[in-house]
Amino acid sequence: MNLFQDEATGRRLRRVLGVLMLVVLIPVFVVALYNRPSADDYVYAAQTYAAVKSGADWGGVLNAALETDLYFYNNWQGLYVSAFLLALQPAIFGGQWYAVTTVLVVGLLFVGAWGLSSALLGRFWPGRRAPVLFAALMFTFAVVQGMPNQVEGLYWYNGAMNYIPFFALTMLLVSLLVRTYTAKSPGVKVLFTLLGCVLCALIAGGHHVVILLALMLLAFAVVAFARKKMAWPVAPLLVCLGGLYLNMTSPGTQVRMSGFSSASMPEAIIKSFILAALSILRWMDLPLICLLLLFTPLFLRLVRNPEIPPETFRCPWLPAALTFLLVWGMIWLPSYTMGGIGPGRLINVVWINFLIGLLVSWAVFLGWLVRIRKAGERFAFSGLTFKQGVVIGSALVLCIACIGGHTVKEGLDNRFATSLEAAWELANGTPQAYAAALDEREAILADSEVTNAVIRPLTEEERPALLFFSDVTPGPDNWGLTEYYGKESVYVEEPQQ
Repeated sequence: MNLFQDEATGRRLRRVLGVLMLVVLIPVFVVALYNRPSADDYVYAAQTYAAVKSGADWGGVLNAALETDLYFYNNWQGLYVSAFLLALQPAIFGGQWYAVTTVLVVGLLFVGAWGLSSALLGRFWPGRRAPVLFAALMFTFAVVQGMPNQVEGLYWYNGAMNYIPFFALTMLLVSLLVRTYTAKSPGVKVLFTLLGCVLCALIAGGHHVVILLALMLLAFAVVAFARKKMAWPVAPLLVCLGGLYLNMTSPGTQVRMSGFSSASMPEAIIKSFILAALSILRWMDLPLICLLLLFTPLFLRLVRNPEIPPETFRCPWLPAALTFLLVWGMIWLPSYTMGGIGPGRLINVVWINFLIGLLVSWAVFLGWLVRIRKAGERFAFSGLTFKQGVVIGSALVLCIACIGGHTVKEGLDNRFATSLEAAWELANGTPQAYAAALDEREAILADSEVTNAVIRPLTEEERPALLFFSDVTPGPDNWGLTEYYGKESVYVEEPQQ
């Protein structure tokens, strides 16, 4: 039985593997139940927390978020959408609600992946949504399991929501560009272009590295559309540039940029080139190979479609070269402005971008083998039975879910992939201890009768690798807890020996 041509068998296999991936993801969300806010979560959400405590309705809370947004725009950074999101961190409704962070992040990643899958794969499976959803699930699963810095990408709200939402919007922007390119109706093209402008206005209010990625992709789109004598991406490009101008020229951005020590342009170009090459070499690991193998059946079906002209696959090196260019550009910006590769939350989105580029490169390479080199009948695994497919597919899924160890920067390694790390920590009790300690701290700080609060720092046994980002240091409050909880003072006592 040919697994890749028998749709019924492929559908059964997708269902089995989809259920397996969802089951394996359970520990990721269970450990999130013990998550709590930290660091900048308090600074950005002080006004919205006060609004909630005063009994304000959603209108009052959103107005407080807008006031926070304006304050940071004028005093710290010009991320005019990001600051609004950060002011709405879930713990303003209670510490236990902070678990929503992981649901939001994974949901946004899935929506972005679904948008791309629908645009790139959906038109070749008319009336069948299952392959598109399965591709989006596989991609989201791989991102969650292999994210270089899990804490800053999945569990710390302030870190994740400063990057992931805007990257997901960029994925949706690319899907709109693809749909605009292939649409036949001028009205549809106008609609997609307008939606792209809206997305660009939102993206430009996010982090600068993701804005740069969007600009590079829009520049590629302008060139691609120009070959067909179309200029639809120009409007979104101009909107994105206009938003970036508002972002970069804000009073807050001038304040923050004054604290950076920029590298010289030649140094940044060379350093980022080396860092991009080294990062890609680190990321080419066994789980990544497993992901490519999982996508291979879908891609083989895709590239064999006669609607795709063979010329599409004549330059299999081109997607890989463009992927490296995008990775280099995203690393160049922090190298130029900060002199280094940047924090783990930034590397997360660079890595996700690399993952997408690698999948596209793999699909084009398979198309080159099948359509140009005529190697379509030589794939040894093209005659797998359903049972063999389940065994091999399950092994690939479990490999992705068990092997970690990405090095994102000096001295920062992951021991396991996220699900295994979560299961391990739940078994040893560190997330439970973390939540209990921070709930104890919350009870002290939220007590209206305590005007001068004294709290303690976390012990080593209360710092789970997945959830712990940072903690207060002994001495006066350095997190903004005083303003957040409306205290006269907050003091952190020395840890007990």
